[in-house]
Amino acid sequence: MSQHFIPYNLPTQAAAILGVSGGPDSLCMLHLASQISSLEITVAHFNHKLRSEADREAEFVSKVAEQLGVSFVTDSADVRMYADENGLSLEEAARLLRYRFLFAQARIRHASVVAVGHTADDQVETILMHFLRGAGLGGLKGMAGRACPNEFDREIPLVRPILHLWRHETESYCHEHNLQPIQDPSNSDETYFRNRLRYSLIPELEKYNPRFKNMLLRTADALAGDYEVLMDSVDLTWPKVVRESGSDYVAFRSSALAGIPRGLLRNILRRAMESLRPNMRNLDFNALQRAGDFIAIQNSPTPKISPRQVDLTEGLYLKREGDTLYLAALEADLPPAHWPQIEGTYELQINHQVNLDETTSLSAFEVDIETARQSAQRNDNIFIAWMDADLTGDRFTIRTRRPGDRFKTLGLDGHSVKLSDFFINFKLPERARGKWPLVVVGNEIAWVPGFRLAHPFRITEETKRGVKMTLQKK
Repeated sequence: MSQHFIPYNLPTQAAAILGVSGGPDSLCMLHLASQISSLEITVAHFNHKLRSEADREAEFVSKVAEQLGVSFVTDSADVRMYADENGLSLEEAARLLRYRFLFAQARIRHASVVAVGHTADDQVETILMHFLRGAGLGGLKGMAGRACPNEFDREIPLVRPILHLWRHETESYCHEHNLQPIQDPSNSDETYFRNRLRYSLIPELEKYNPRFKNMLLRTADALAGDYEVLMDSVDLTWPKVVRESGSDYVAFRSSALAGIPRGLLRNILRRAMESLRPNMRNLDFNALQRAGDFIAIQNSPTPKISPRQVDLTEGLYLKREGDTLYLAALEADLPPAHWPQIEGTYELQINHQVNLDETTSLSAFEVDIETARQSAQRNDNIFIAWMDADLTGDRFTIRTRRPGDRFKTLGLDGHSVKLSDFFINFKLPERARGKWPLVVVGNEIAWVPGFRLAHPFRITEETKRGVKMTLQKK
């Protein structure tokens, strides 16, 4: 076997699923792979049912597999109906269903890789498509010879063993080895964007530079190296800026994003968006730009009036809550961010403790008045309150807010504000307000844990008995 025609990224001892359409590229790949004696090959053919010749092509691929002594599997689907139901182009629907079939077979057969027959010409066309639609380094570097994880599987690699070969080379190889590939008439239909590039745009560009395709591949190879460096920076920065993540959200430390170069920030956001929407292709640059602008405004030293959140793409949005910036799906149930949240109403007697849930408790203990005075003056724990026990009495109610609640917050000399306005002024996220615990004496809110004590219940020079109230969350 010529060194030039050695397939790359195929394991020498393992099982592989080869996606074979019957055209010259996939037949060349199959024939080359079949010469690796220790490789267990399964030929997988997806019948798109889009042309009258489709069934005959499936039979042809089956016979080729039989002649080479390798396994064969096929499946089909109504691609046109799937495209209509999901608002996809026919090309994209066919691609999604084909790859899902290939990776499903890989999982069933415990294959180490899924291989497809993309060539250097496909690479050139793909790069041009990305350039014309607008793309960053991730698109302009082209297809990877080995992609793992990929949009269809996080563990099984997608490999392209003949990405180094040109289309005319695969055709010559088939001729030399008496292979008779099927010529798909749709490959000449210029209603398809890729075919217009192949037959119209690329020949025109070659008039300016006869070696245009080679030049574009060299450029993409250089960009791939730059992309690796950028991804290394993303890897290093990611744990510094990500607070936590789930299947439908990524929570960033908003302040940690400040000062990050815009190019690096875009790629951090890209990674987060792709983690939430792994099947998303050709991520809209404008969505990344909107996200970057939103973050810049939020972290500005002189912040402008801005919306609480910004919609991005594919049902994703950015939302800031305090120092947490959520990139989330519309269907996400965002975490409570370690807030104290309660259900129902509780009663607490002085010198006792009550469990509000499995992780949160509230206690109230009488303390020496001098200790109470000194501690109240230097208290910097927002979940501890020092109060006048003679004014609070020995019994407290812990409940959530009610319509019309008002609060005489410390510092307003007994004047009250609407509790809803108080929460807004302290920027408590709206989704946290409904279940926030309130300590109530009689009908009056005595303490909003995490924020302020009520003015009437503060410790003064006249206070005779002190009470220390503590909210603890594991």
